[in-house]
Amino acid sequence: MDQLKLSKELIDKIQHVLVEEDERTKNPLLAGQYLAAIIGFIVGNHDLPTGEKNEIMNELNAFSKYVYDDITKQKQVSMQPKGEAFGIWKPGEG
Repeated sequence: MDQLKLSKELIDKIQHVLVEEDERTKNPLLAGQYLAAIIGFIVGNHDLPTGEKNEIMNELNAFSKYVYDDITKQKQVSMQPKGEAFGIWKPGEG
């Protein structure tokens, strides 16, 4: 696959277009559902044998999962406490 130029600005622009068509897509999960449907629509309408289209869909699904995992990992790292050591409180310890 080619390298993509994925950015927050691009995502915001795409979601803005979706909101113009369906106000409910202010909810990012519904916007994602539209994008998943668009992927299926584009690949489904492409003039290729069904087996090749299935392979493409599998690759796109795996790529989506890769991006999801990467974003999730980045968010977990950014949420970790910064600075020196910190204590851990456990209920019932006195």
